[in-house]
Amino acid sequence: MPRPQPNGRNDKVKAKAVPHPSLRFLTLALELRENICAHVLYNHPSSLVDLLVVNRQLSREVKPFLYKLPLTFDGQSHLFDWLSEVDHDYLRHVEEIRFKLHDINPDEIVGALGKRLQNANITRASGSRGPDTPDNPYFEACRADLRRIGAAFRLLPNLRYLTILSASERDAQPHHRTQDAFSKLVGQCFPKLKCLTSEVDQLPIDFISGKSELRRLRFPATTSSDDEETEELFAALSLTELEICRLPHHTASGAEEWDCVTPMLEGASSLRSLTLFERHGAETPNLAAEVFVGSRSALKRHKDSLRTLKLLAKPGPEYSADDDSDPVHPEAYCAAFLAQSSLIHVEFIDVWMSIYEHLPRTIQTITWRLDESPRPPNVATSVARIKKMVTHAIQVRGNPRDVRFPHLRCIVIYLDGFFPSAEIRHPAHPSNEILMMARAKLGELGIRLDWKGWEGVPGL
Repeated sequence: MPRPQPNGRNDKVKAKAVPHPSLRFLTLALELRENICAHVLYNHPSSLVDLLVVNRQLSREVKPFLYKLPLTFDGQSHLFDWLSEVDHDYLRHVEEIRFKLHDINPDEIVGALGKRLQNANITRASGSRGPDTPDNPYFEACRADLRRIGAAFRLLPNLRYLTILSASERDAQPHHRTQDAFSKLVGQCFPKLKCLTSEVDQLPIDFISGKSELRRLRFPATTSSDDEETEELFAALSLTELEICRLPHHTASGAEEWDCVTPMLEGASSLRSLTLFERHGAETPNLAAEVFVGSRSALKRHKDSLRTLKLLAKPGPEYSADDDSDPVHPEAYCAAFLAQSSLIHVEFIDVWMSIYEHLPRTIQTITWRLDESPRPPNVATSVARIKKMVTHAIQVRGNPRDVRFPHLRCIVIYLDGFFPSAEIRHPAHPSNEILMMARAKLGELGIRLDWKGWEGVPGL
């Protein structure tokens, strides 16, 4: 029997809740707060504005994330205006910019130089740049503009990613002398650059100089520099990823261009990834031929180090490496290179289908791009080609006496924007049945078959 309480009641004594101190965000360690903010902003970028207005301390801590976002400057005027409005104490946080070089606007230049431009009838309306002489005020104005650009670039000491955009037909295109000087200017700035992309195809190769930390380069592999200079500058880099990208383009007035594929591959040290990309309509439609035929000796230097090869360029017609040699088809040389390589991943568009049987034993993943031009003529043709490739994989993987692809783990097929999913969404559609059967057969051999961008396959 329980003892009576002093007040004569036998009620149970209620335990009092022990209060716990509330966990306040601003009491966490700074590094932890930064990690939380980075996670929030990555998943909800629109919340940046909300975080900036919470209080002053949080605003100071979140501001660097604002400057770490990729910035695009459509012309140097845009860059100058932005710099005049932002807090320069935070410029050290800028890591990525996309920049387009425009011609000067004579109408915006004031003072004595502006008067000289007007007297020489060098205005935006006239479109004149004056004579090609040393005393032309147009070139003096260009040099002054480049000095301003250089001063602006040096305010961004920690830049990691730079994209040099090509001027469109609507833009005021700079003189080729200005572009040459701009290339040298880029070479003098951004020593911490890790990734550099240039869409401009007539730049001197100077823009890659002084980039000891550069690991990835994407550009058209055309330059006005000579082969010796190109090879020397590439030898000074520690590139691991190279993307040769040819786009439909226009050239600035008076500019000349030369392909630099061979000296570039000769100078570069052990590449681990090589991409050949050629958009339909490019002025030079023989990129694959230049690499596999014209530069085959230089390419062999990388056969043991390359792990990834992406063929997003058409093979092109027969090609002669020089005047004394007979024309050959690039696919044959590509197949020979593949057989001797140590690749673990290859990605190709439909027209390279014939190289599939020549892949090395080290291959682990294969990506087939049916979403890139040129595409197969119809769904039936595509399904037939997929079936052929899958059948070959099953034969060579399932043969215990000759396992051609012992490390093959995954085949990925991109169908974005091509397959009419409305036609093959139904499980009873013949194409759906064939592809699902192919997935099951490959699965039995430990090879995963994935589709990208096709709604007709469940569970993707």
